[in-house]
Amino acid sequence: MVRYRLWQFWQIVTAVPLEPSARAEVAAILSPSELSLFERFALNDQWHSYRVMKMLREAGHNQPALLVAALLHDIGKTKLTLSIWERSLIVLASILLPRQTAVWGQGDAVGWKRPFVVKMQHPAWSAEMATAAGSDAQAIELMQRHQDPIAPDDQSEEAQLLRLLQWADDQN
Repeated sequence: MVRYRLWQFWQIVTAVPLEPSARAEVAAILSPSELSLFERFALNDQWHSYRVMKMLREAGHNQPALLVAALLHDIGKTKLTLSIWERSLIVLASILLPRQTAVWGQGDAVGWKRPFVVKMQHPAWSAEMATAAGSDAQAIELMQRHQDPIAPDDQSEEAQLLRLLQWADDQN
């Protein structure tokens, strides 16, 4: 866990623009309005979303809604920019005080609660932004629910796609 978090921190600090081939892959999946959303991401977040999508593709999952959701699931985080220190605070609090982090994430994004609100509410914000961009309803649903627990006995197509998105997101 510590190694992974250090790797994430390093990715933020050393982020460079997507390579042209990666950018072309993203542009082939997203509509022009969705691509405009993707371009709002900080460079490290573009790479994160690209890696999530790439992992799904390499595992043989090419459903269009899943790939769009992979690329845009965190777009709601662009609504309020977080510093690297605020991101670190979220990670630490989520590990040490998970229930309290959820409580702090309710309400308005003001003061010291701001990073927790972004963490908790960004899936809904992602869905709103994707809706405004004209994204597919299934992709929007996946974005909105990408942090939700899934009942183990739920074998619906949506639950299976959501599990895949969560799996790839958790790896990246």
